[in-house]
Amino acid sequence: LAYRFFFVVIVPSAFRVDTQISAHKILTTNCVLDVKNITVRMLLSYICNILKFKKWEILSLLAILIALKWFTIFTFQPNIRRSIELHKCPACFGTSACNYIHEVDIALRDVYSVFAYFFGVKNVFFGVFNGSRVILKKLAQNSELDEFDRMICEDEAFSDVCTKSIKRTDYKINANFRELVEKEIGTNPVRNNFNRLKLCPTVQRLNALLNDVYYYERDTDRKVLDVYVWVLTVLNPEPLVLQILSADKGWPVPKYFGACGRIVVEEYVGLPLTAYYNEPWLRRAKLASSLLDAAYKFTYKNENFSFYLTDVSADNVAVDSADNVKFVDLESIIVVDKSTTPTGILKVKRVEKSTTWNRLQVNTEDFSCSECLAFSSTDICNHRVSDHNYYAICKVLLTLNVNNGILPGGLLHDMPADIFESYPNVRRLIQQCVHPQTPLNRIDAGIELKKLLDIIIQRRK
Repeated sequence: LAYRFFFVVIVPSAFRVDTQISAHKILTTNCVLDVKNITVRMLLSYICNILKFKKWEILSLLAILIALKWFTIFTFQPNIRRSIELHKCPACFGTSACNYIHEVDIALRDVYSVFAYFFGVKNVFFGVFNGSRVILKKLAQNSELDEFDRMICEDEAFSDVCTKSIKRTDYKINANFRELVEKEIGTNPVRNNFNRLKLCPTVQRLNALLNDVYYYERDTDRKVLDVYVWVLTVLNPEPLVLQILSADKGWPVPKYFGACGRIVVEEYVGLPLTAYYNEPWLRRAKLASSLLDAAYKFTYKNENFSFYLTDVSADNVAVDSADNVKFVDLESIIVVDKSTTPTGILKVKRVEKSTTWNRLQVNTEDFSCSECLAFSSTDICNHRVSDHNYYAICKVLLTLNVNNGILPGGLLHDMPADIFESYPNVRRLIQQCVHPQTPLNRIDAGIELKKLLDIIIQRRK
């Protein structure tokens, strides 16, 4: 209503023409004496009239704009206490951030944060904590959270954590949530349920995978912690991944600050990759190099596990102030235990299994759908190493395909002519990373492409 009042009432009144003003008065207005055209004189006359005699209206307009700004801030400020839903613990994400989460300022101070609050898909809030920007996430839509609460209250197996029956300080947990975590994270070859976080080919080393999670929550009762982990594996395992792949250890992901009830706090990295589409080519080359470095780290950095991202998109990648890319949506990821061999997955001889396991898994493109990121989760799990991360990053973010809906021509589009003339292999290596041709495989092409981009960046500084 305030906006409507501003545009319908105030603005027209400021420029309303008084039809009873005589032509003589217009002609003798000091600030338009030299203007001969009667229409122009009338217009300038009323502008002068506003400036001379209606300053109060201009001041009123400014006051209304300021009032609208503060009205937006205070009226639409998210209710952090209600969003936390601490009373639903232990069927929540944890309590490690409860001591300071109320110090996070999540007032809606700009149009972008207002838009994210009202139209965001999964309850994402932007805030400031200790002078740094952070993101608060509920990890799911309200409808998904309501359905989850309904499920655990209707199933007797989860009666211990039903949000309607438990008391906040009375956690009597009899169900074995550790086994439930194994079932949720493990793969079922019959259902092929590779959504969310999956560990394969077996879950024998689940403790090793979650070691950092258990250490981070070492002061929490183990049974309660198992409930937290189970809830996250069902709703959204991103906080688990951010603890397994800690940003403090060099992983290209946001820092994880903790959870309180059904809110988690993460680092705000920066704008999404799409915002850099029209940046100078050398800057985009640096971002491409960072993407390829991330592909290598997710595949090889951990000697025991490889992490394969199954939901790569330009919107799921953010760029920090140093032009380093970080993956900010880690809800769907396949973890392959490289230290074991698959058993009971494929009905083949042991020798054939061993041969398959140690052979590089190569993703095959679906040429009937040039825009699709087609891959087999089962094939990834049946090999010690896959080229999936390079395939996903090159196919979705670097491909030279002009039909790419989000990044037409890829991140490295419109290469300057002098760079193309001096380094023609850039284009060839991008194509090789998307469509590998022997003898160079996709991973080798990605590694060579990163080296070449780094050389170009260094020489063109």
